[in-house]
Amino acid sequence: MTSEALSIQRPAGPTHDADELPTGPSARHSRVAVVGAGFTGLAVGLALLRRGVHDFVLLERADDVGGVWRDNTYPGVGVDTPSPLYQLRAMTNPDWSDLYAPGHEVQDYARRLARSTGLLEHVRFGADVHSARWDDAGSRWRIETPLGTLTADVLVSAAGLVADPKLPDVPGLDRFPGPVFHSARWDHTADLAGKRVAVVGTGATAIQLVPELQPQVSELHVLQRTPAWVMPKPERPVGERVRRVFAASPVLCRMQFDVIYAGAEVLAATRRSRLLRETLTRVGRRHLATHVPDPELRSRLTPDFTYACKRPLVSNTYLPAMSAPNSTLHTGGLSHVDGRTVVAGDGTRAEVDAIVLTTGFEVGATAPIAHRLHDAGGRSLHDHWGAYPRAYLGMSYPGFPNLFLMQGPNATSGASSTLLFSEAQARYVADAVCRMAEKGIRALDVRPEVEERWTRQVRRRSARTVYETGGCSSYYQNDEGFNVVMWPANTAEYQLRTRRFRLAPFRAVRGRTGAGRPLEPLRPVRLAATA
Repeated sequence: MTSEALSIQRPAGPTHDADELPTGPSARHSRVAVVGAGFTGLAVGLALLRRGVHDFVLLERADDVGGVWRDNTYPGVGVDTPSPLYQLRAMTNPDWSDLYAPGHEVQDYARRLARSTGLLEHVRFGADVHSARWDDAGSRWRIETPLGTLTADVLVSAAGLVADPKLPDVPGLDRFPGPVFHSARWDHTADLAGKRVAVVGTGATAIQLVPELQPQVSELHVLQRTPAWVMPKPERPVGERVRRVFAASPVLCRMQFDVIYAGAEVLAATRRSRLLRETLTRVGRRHLATHVPDPELRSRLTPDFTYACKRPLVSNTYLPAMSAPNSTLHTGGLSHVDGRTVVAGDGTRAEVDAIVLTTGFEVGATAPIAHRLHDAGGRSLHDHWGAYPRAYLGMSYPGFPNLFLMQGPNATSGASSTLLFSEAQARYVADAVCRMAEKGIRALDVRPEVEERWTRQVRRRSARTVYETGGCSSYYQNDEGFNVVMWPANTAEYQLRTRRFRLAPFRAVRGRTGAGRPLEPLRPVRLAATA
């Protein structure tokens, strides 16, 4: 993509043979509509199937499942949490090749998961949700897509926390004469070998991308706004024999999951534990000193904020790549672009042939889905939130009946696996759908006082975490510095709070229409233990 057409393209591409995937259900109305067929959307579908609910659709804007793992195909892409933790417990994967698996393995897992469970039969590809509005009279959601208008009794937004790339508003960027593209929309037609390349950003993507680009390009210019804490990466290849053992014993897969989960929860205690943060800070400083001998460069790569204020990153190759002779670190971020010259905030300049943006994603109130969900009066969720995303359990907001947000405000993890939250929320949603059918409820709307009480509680707990006290600015925070993304306590507590749907926090409208109609006789689904 050249700068003349600098924009975010819809994810699509030659990810599969067209005749391998079905076109999905044809009905115009469903009991449940799920936005997105990434891992979170698939988790919702699995939870519904486990409860015998078959009348649902997964509305996917692209041409394949997998979400972020379908979209991100940049060199070096992979998980930055241990692979055994990055899976659904309902469908474990015994075939990871490494403790930190490459991205294509995660995408393959998503495809196998969707196929083996029959979820592909529920997917509508090319069904980007342009808008959705609650219809009070019909007690249903009206959903506008390229496939036409669809309706659903219950709407679940599983659009993803990092689904839509964020482009920086930088003067001159749109007039750069060479290739410019975001890492999440990698331009595979751009030949960067032997070229002068600028990478804008030093977050989780750049940590993986920079070591891949550095040996290939003639000059690598990294424009850093804020350095990150980079920790040693315990890479451990998994042999064929071990994989065969895990494939033969789903119990061992789950035991491995539980052990790694317990370790991740210990590390997640850095949100409150000063002692643990200081210990890990020393590890990070030693890692930096080992790989960056130049004291001036080391100083510029050292964060000035508390460990875990932003998500710590893991890599054994990023720091050596930054010390390579053809790498140059520019600080202050990207100030502006002058022709082929990128100008950093520190005043340094570099003439380059291509620009790669690793500038993050639209999250929270700025995410496109918040602009596309509307109450009965036509007011969007974004307008209700302003700069302060909030929701009861991170899922329900007053005035938006029968809507559940997956990984919504303060309902995801910055240390453990996000999929733990996805599965907990998916079970909660499936329970809600079944309770509505059992009780003859056609509409559920969380009580405003319940949401307000929940939000006050989350605010109090967040204010004591490193997310707000660590002296950094991150996508976890809104403009006022409040943490509006991360769950401020341990994952087990959130799973406990969402273990079943409770009716008391909601206003219920009863009637045998919409979601209140009885379920068809349940057809229990037995899911295989592995994908």
